[in-house]
Amino acid sequence: MSQLLIEIDSPEDEAILLSLLPKLNGRVLEKKGSTRRSLKDALDDLAKTDIAEKYGDPSEWQREIREDRPLPGREK
Repeated sequence: MSQLLIEIDSPEDEAILLSLLPKLNGRVLEKKGSTRRSLKDALDDLAKTDIAEKYGDPSEWQREIREDRPLPGREK
């Protein structure tokens, strides 16, 4: 006996696979819904928060911590 973990993108393909299982003496042991979020959804959720207000402007932070140094070959 073998157990397989299969990822299917569309409900149509899932229905086809499930209809084939009885013919192959197979069965579904466990079905998990999609737990992966898209990057767009994650960024949209992040944009809805006050994270920018909490941490401030990243450009300003960079200007504050940056240590200017002469570039190689451009010493004074």
